[in-house]
Amino acid sequence: MKRLFQSDYGYFTEDGREYVITTHNTPKPWCNVISNGDYGLMVSQTGGGYSWRGNAGQNRITRAFQDLIKDNWGKYIYIRDLDSGKYWSATWKPVEAEYEYYRVRHGIGYTCFEQKVDGIASRLTLFVAPYAPVEIMKLELCNESEKSRRLDVTSYFEWILGFAPDDHREFHKLFIDTRFCPEANALLADKHLWGFPDEKGRHNNVSWDYTAFHAVSENVKSYDADKESFIGMYRDERSPVAMELAELARNTGRFGDGAAALQTEITLGASDSRTVIFTIGAAQKGKEDAIELATKYTSKEAAEKAFEELGHFWAKFIDSERVKTPDPAMDIMTNIWLKYQAISCRLWGKSAYYQVSAGYGFRDQLQDCQIFLSSEPDYARKQILMHAAQQFNEGDVLHWWFTIRGGGPRTKCSDDLLWLPFILDAYLKETKDFKILDERVPYLDTGEDDLYGHCKRAIEKTFLRFSPRGIPLIGDHDWNDGLSAVGNEWKGESFWLAEFFYVVLKNFAPLADMRGDDAFAAKCRIVMDSMKDAVNRHGWDGEWYLQATTDEGEEVGSSRNEEGRIFLNPQVWAVISGIADEERARKCMDSVTKYLLKDYGALLLYPAYTRVRRDIGYITRYAPGLRENGGVYTHAATWAVWAYALMGDAKRAYEAYRRICPPNRSGNLKSYMAEPYVTPGNSDGPVSPYYGRGGWTWYTGSAQWLHNVAVNWILGVRATFEGLEVSPCIPPEWKEYSIWRKFRGATYSITVKNPNSKSTGVTSISVDGKRINGNIIPDFGDNSVHEVEVIM
Repeated sequence: MKRLFQSDYGYFTEDGREYVITTHNTPKPWCNVISNGDYGLMVSQTGGGYSWRGNAGQNRITRAFQDLIKDNWGKYIYIRDLDSGKYWSATWKPVEAEYEYYRVRHGIGYTCFEQKVDGIASRLTLFVAPYAPVEIMKLELCNESEKSRRLDVTSYFEWILGFAPDDHREFHKLFIDTRFCPEANALLADKHLWGFPDEKGRHNNVSWDYTAFHAVSENVKSYDADKESFIGMYRDERSPVAMELAELARNTGRFGDGAAALQTEITLGASDSRTVIFTIGAAQKGKEDAIELATKYTSKEAAEKAFEELGHFWAKFIDSERVKTPDPAMDIMTNIWLKYQAISCRLWGKSAYYQVSAGYGFRDQLQDCQIFLSSEPDYARKQILMHAAQQFNEGDVLHWWFTIRGGGPRTKCSDDLLWLPFILDAYLKETKDFKILDERVPYLDTGEDDLYGHCKRAIEKTFLRFSPRGIPLIGDHDWNDGLSAVGNEWKGESFWLAEFFYVVLKNFAPLADMRGDDAFAAKCRIVMDSMKDAVNRHGWDGEWYLQATTDEGEEVGSSRNEEGRIFLNPQVWAVISGIADEERARKCMDSVTKYLLKDYGALLLYPAYTRVRRDIGYITRYAPGLRENGGVYTHAATWAVWAYALMGDAKRAYEAYRRICPPNRSGNLKSYMAEPYVTPGNSDGPVSPYYGRGGWTWYTGSAQWLHNVAVNWILGVRATFEGLEVSPCIPPEWKEYSIWRKFRGATYSITVKNPNSKSTGVTSISVDGKRINGNIIPDFGDNSVHEVEVIM
């Protein structure tokens, strides 16, 4: 099988659906984040990670702490030769045994560890059952030695059962209660404390609402539910005392430190194989039964059936849209990994190694849900309505909120509320589901309204937040959270916000027309006109647009600034919005190219701040070149691709894309360090001594946006109310590419041919052999497959 983007650390399989890691010793932990929308887990290439149900911060099941250097928390399986006493683990951690070979296959919804130690080949496959709160650990053992082997297999991890992290373990362990259930070959765990108040507001007066279980498919030789008796005092997981004893201690109850270990014994003749299934899960009390779940899924047959279902489960999200281009990195990421990252981690898991979230960001997961539009748009619909319910009657919203029991900060962030109408527009263009506008949604404080009213309320709230010069006020910050001190007194302005708001109004005014809300439609257009004039009068710096002004009236992102002279967002959104005329659009994008477009994508600002500025915010407190402070913040860097494409600058659009597309970093992974199969939140900028280093992978909004700009703005196939518009912006050497995707009930197989080596423009389009006028493929909506040929 062909290996794609092979490096010293691994490669993509030929179909792109797995990334195979060939050593435990990657530059940083290389992970998989696996979720079915309810239950989730994270696992690294060494076996580190943790599990949760519903929320990794509020409802963690297994205990772990964030340490990317040691990567020494996980759910481990020990394999011990009972004759020699030698033992090792099914993953490299914790024992760190010498192996003959070691491979880790991260796939879509699963991870598989393959190794050979001391003549025993093992394959450990981890995945989450697609429709149950259960993770399955399928361990396959094969005796490749020439003699019979007596082995025991022992699992081990720590319970947490509730809020994470439990820094005060000596307190939290007092509430965990464990017991062994012989009829299910399972350990069960409850916790008599969850960090919530009760219905009367009494602190620490609620029990954890679940029963956790850990089960094994084979007869249990022994078990233990106490960390101290398993590990031993002053020892660790690499050499636990349990591996020196014939059997485990069988400690359970309320007086130890809650852990879970199950031990089973097997004999393998020469060339014999055996499969052992372990499961971990959490059953909600009163609704599910832990023993029933454990019994249902803890067998070889059940595990194989669940794994088969897993493939069908992910196919509906991954395979409803496919592209084939001359760029294999674009194909792999667009077809598979960006969708998976955005859904499994960002929307469902809400957790990874660099960041654990306990909730939804209002603007964050709204943007992310665009990933559903070409596959399962009902999921985007649900997300939009969920976010609308986090709005106050005044129109402002929670910056983020907890997914269990709700609640979150009501801040002065100025852009959050506007993402509701922005994402609604994308949803409507994909689906034409105008009925969503009439969906009734409650406000957080009083009353309810239809979704149209919620969006209108957000816009009206923003109308009240303008400076005397006609520029929207930045408040606590705009999209750039790090500008956290610019406008707390509601005097500082945001020119980027003006551009973003311009797009929102431009899209929303026709909806107001459609609903007969004529006065509001007219007001939207009046504000658009005045805001466009104000931005160009007060925000133009000569070669680019300002980012903001402070409460004291100082300019941010100006040629007159020594540091932070130019910001990316106001330049690219000046183009995206249409606020900039042709000359200024060209000038500001030329400035992006000159100052911001670097080897690994477009920097968020230049030059980086080297001194703390209390009047600007915590962005200046990062070391220079890190994250927002002069690094490549991947989320915003994708918008540069969009802007270059709108300018018709195919060369730079593709370069801005190629430089942030992760497989393209495979040639310098020692310095990049991050996983080459998912997007990083950021890469270090030129002034960092680690220039190009990737970080904050998986849990980043850049995954959906990298998919978005590849399909909509480079390949140029995007939804409009009239149908699918085709407007390529590609490298001229590309002779052909194709897109297969569903759209409003029909399926479109689109082939774009480029016989004249053009970068932009469409000469003709034929649908099912018949030429159509223009460059918009009609909306057939007939559940049929349509063959489309586009000639550039």
